[in-house]
Amino acid sequence: MATQLPQGGGQNPAYRPAHRQPGILSLGGACMAQSWPNFRHHPRVAPRREYGTGGISWIGATRVRLRIWVPTADGRRRETKVVRVPDREHGGRGAAKAELEKFIAEVAERSTTQAPSTVTVAELLDAYLAHCKGIGRTQSTIESYGHAAARLPATLGTLPLAELTPRELDAFYGDLAQRLADNTIRQTHAILTAALEQAVKWGWITDNPAKGATAPGRHKPKRSALPLPDIAKMIAAASAPQKNGADGDVVIAMAIAMAALTGARRGELCGMKWSDIDPATCSITIERQWVPGKGGQYLAPPRSEEGVRSIVLGRLGLDLIERYRDIQRDLLRREPDGWLLSYDAGVTPMRAKALGQAITDLGKGLGLKVTTHSFRKVPATQLVAAGVDVDTAAGRLGHTKQVMLASYVLGTDDRSIAAAQTIEERLVTQGLPLGRILGAEPIEIEER
Repeated sequence: MATQLPQGGGQNPAYRPAHRQPGILSLGGACMAQSWPNFRHHPRVAPRREYGTGGISWIGATRVRLRIWVPTADGRRRETKVVRVPDREHGGRGAAKAELEKFIAEVAERSTTQAPSTVTVAELLDAYLAHCKGIGRTQSTIESYGHAAARLPATLGTLPLAELTPRELDAFYGDLAQRLADNTIRQTHAILTAALEQAVKWGWITDNPAKGATAPGRHKPKRSALPLPDIAKMIAAASAPQKNGADGDVVIAMAIAMAALTGARRGELCGMKWSDIDPATCSITIERQWVPGKGGQYLAPPRSEEGVRSIVLGRLGLDLIERYRDIQRDLLRREPDGWLLSYDAGVTPMRAKALGQAITDLGKGLGLKVTTHSFRKVPATQLVAAGVDVDTAAGRLGHTKQVMLASYVLGTDDRSIAAAQTIEERLVTQGLPLGRILGAEPIEIEER
């Protein structure tokens, strides 16, 4: 029913912002109340492009934003949609009205096809995981979503979607805070938010309760790069003979050295092959990584922005690889082949989780708190400190430029070679003897 306007030139209450009610969709009768004033009686106000059943705003020559208000239990919410139509002189106005009517019908249908009250939070998460798998999310992403779903207590998992409120989610996050890190809770919140947003799109609920919940704030601690003498100490400890008479672990020692030299990620280190090394170009190609997953690990492309990348090595880096090749050749009685970091002649790659655990345990034995990711800051810090352009440093590490720093300078092959020489010289100068790693004589570490 249309709003009654005053006859004559009287003041129309619809002009007052407190009383203005832009087109409210009535889901019961599928009708819309006319709320905008009749501009014939008020020519002083510039007319807005409102067409009785909702709002249409032109945001370009051929783009319009459609707006309608939908009543909810605690008030109303606004639904918007941007569509393309012909320009106004070639049928755009009529097309915009038609799109608005379609939008109203779409929202009305979505709002009247709510999920039965028996659909629970746990059932939603199961449906969302199946949806993510269907649209091609990676295996690691699906598994991380599954871990978040497993954190739900039974009381929350069996709660019907219609009864879920921000308060229940905040209480859930508070319980998680007793045993999990803030970052894990934020990830859980992000996954729940995405799943509930998908439920809104499916028409299962009208509002996303996770938007009203509060996850822990982001407090990123300042972390400095691992000191190079500490890296040298770890390599020496890994390669030294064990107390039980066993030989040192040259594979772990090589992994640490390559991590500090290249800044490769844990899975990328395990994914290196002998065939990736090209002496002609003095480089090693990062074209795969091992990702831990259910029942083992699987191969995936690198996480870098550009995918496959090549890291130029200097003379000391190539010499280190050749010494490692000689050791493997003596152990295997043949030319090494296959995976670079392997205990069975390159047939089986080192597991990414096993490498991470070995490095963490080695650091604990030396009184160091270290993970495989600790080594990524080493080449980044050294390259930037030496004045290497950020683009070249970012390309070497497989980072985005925004992560390294914003830069518009393009790295060249000459810069890549210079970066390799620079980082090797700085590593040696500051306490990491690359030329003696895996050599005939053990590395001697001065106590600080």
